[in-house]
Amino acid sequence: MDYKKIDELANMAGGSLRLTSLIISRSRQIVRKSPVLVETDTDDPVQIALDEFLAGKIMLKDEGEQPTNAPAVQENTEKE
Repeated sequence: MDYKKIDELANMAGGSLRLTSLIISRSRQIVRKSPVLVETDTDDPVQIALDEFLAGKIMLKDEGEQPTNAPAVQENTEKE
């Protein structure tokens, strides 16, 4: 993937750490058989999560933030 594009994605997510958190969280959901929100030819959960983000289907939800139209990926802050 083009690094320039990654910078653009990070800006869309509010920073590189937020983008990383979003993609990791969503990838874990996909691995656990959560429904995929976009049509894709790949079975790579990270690529699927990126495709969903690019399509505006997912976003990172902060604690206390009101829900929006796009499904949010809630970050799990509890220790396992």
